[in-house]
Amino acid sequence: MTVNGETIQDAGVLNMAPLKRSASFTISVDKVEVNPVIKYAEPLKEIAENDEEEWSGDEGDDVVEEVIIKGADWESVNYVVKKFSCEDEVTGMDVSDRYIVAQYFLDPVIDVFDRKSQRLLHHLEGHEYGGQAVQILGQILYSGSKDCTFRTWDLKTGKALAKVSDHKDYIQSMKVKEVCITGLGEDGEVTTAVTGGAADHLINVYNTNDVGALKKRFTLEGHSGWVNNIDITNTMIISGSQDCTIKLWDLATGELFQSLKQDAEISCLRLFPLLDGYVIFGDGESKMSLLDIGTGRTIHLMPNTLVGTGRYRRSSKYHDKSVDTFHVSENGYIITASSGSKFVKIWKIENYEEDVTKTDVTELQILRDHTDYLSVIGVQKDTVFSSSGDGNIYLHRFPEGKQHYDMLRTQERNSVAVLYQGPQIGFAPTVEKPTVLCEGKLCKAGKSGLAKSSSSFEVCFALKPLSRSLTEGKLIVPQTILEDSEDDSDCEFVIEYVTDDEEDESDYDM
Repeated sequence: MTVNGETIQDAGVLNMAPLKRSASFTISVDKVEVNPVIKYAEPLKEIAENDEEEWSGDEGDDVVEEVIIKGADWESVNYVVKKFSCEDEVTGMDVSDRYIVAQYFLDPVIDVFDRKSQRLLHHLEGHEYGGQAVQILGQILYSGSKDCTFRTWDLKTGKALAKVSDHKDYIQSMKVKEVCITGLGEDGEVTTAVTGGAADHLINVYNTNDVGALKKRFTLEGHSGWVNNIDITNTMIISGSQDCTIKLWDLATGELFQSLKQDAEISCLRLFPLLDGYVIFGDGESKMSLLDIGTGRTIHLMPNTLVGTGRYRRSSKYHDKSVDTFHVSENGYIITASSGSKFVKIWKIENYEEDVTKTDVTELQILRDHTDYLSVIGVQKDTVFSSSGDGNIYLHRFPEGKQHYDMLRTQERNSVAVLYQGPQIGFAPTVEKPTVLCEGKLCKAGKSGLAKSSSSFEVCFALKPLSRSLTEGKLIVPQTILEDSEDDSDCEFVIEYVTDDEEDESDYDM
């Protein structure tokens, strides 16, 4: 092998003078070992040269069985895209069979649209500021605002129904659910509304009904950070906070059952609909994890992220920044979004039924229609509703029934190294397992591996000067270079990062 005209007898280490400035090297490959992508058990037989032989088409060997899937085919690229504009940046949104509700960042008005036609139905006026917490239950809309109030509205008439002011700061999160608790309500059935505060760190619990009345039951105190997300079961309230804890509270009495410390801020959380007894949540390090409510054990889900068409490499990151919102479909898909990204991502979750530690998450596709950072997403049946700072709400409607595509998945052989930036600059270690058991403060999950998510880089071949020297007097040359193509050429392998940040991107070039 030759490097810049010098012959390397032993493919090992080449001593060089320290580089005073970045430079690029042209590597001439004398020998390339090629491993076949597909190995056949038996060699292909030559086709007999017989003019009289014709294919009847009745053999049936190549007949592909039609696959009918339950629910939407989230893997299909044959989705329909629509959009409509709103008056301001949408920061709160909920969708039902009939309505789309949009709450804005600054504008105190809440808009109600017809789901099918996107026609504006109501301007709901009453809040003094915008917000990010709205939920539809039946014909009642519940809304929390930066004016610290919690309100209910009649979606048929657009009239305000009730108002309470029990928070001392923004209402950051909210959950309303019909539950069954012995001793509460008729036959134990009651509708519970729970709100989480920002700087006041409070959780308020209310009884409500089908006319939108609000009756406060109690206040929960214990978090030391913003209460970012809340969910409810028939027995408990589950809250996630910026204080890196998930707390379990008794829904009947308000007593604290458990406080489970995690290794990062909790940015979103909800019950895992595919497996009873588990909570799925996202965090500030862009990880997603499963929490066993019974044991308190947390398992980080290490996804297979796209590094090229059909190519995957296991990582820990779902987005470049925190996973701020997500939806889990009943047929085993996850739709995620981050306020630090312009892209909605769709993932497939598998192998969780028998052993949760074998749960495997694979990235399928990225929806790239937004031109600004995402703020909120919602999923209703076969449609993803998403909005961002551009003031548009996009609707991506996916087909149902027949499976359109079965994504080809090829595990990346890690033949191209990945460089990441940070206190320990170097080559990123690979992640081998689909799940990692959380070790609390000492947990290393998410601290290594790919530094950027799939939407932030693309692998390409280019002749490009290096932005910094990766050597200090030594050039490490591998013993064997594996190449998928039989074409030998002189080039550099360059991983270019296409980041959402408006910073200098040169730090991410290699």
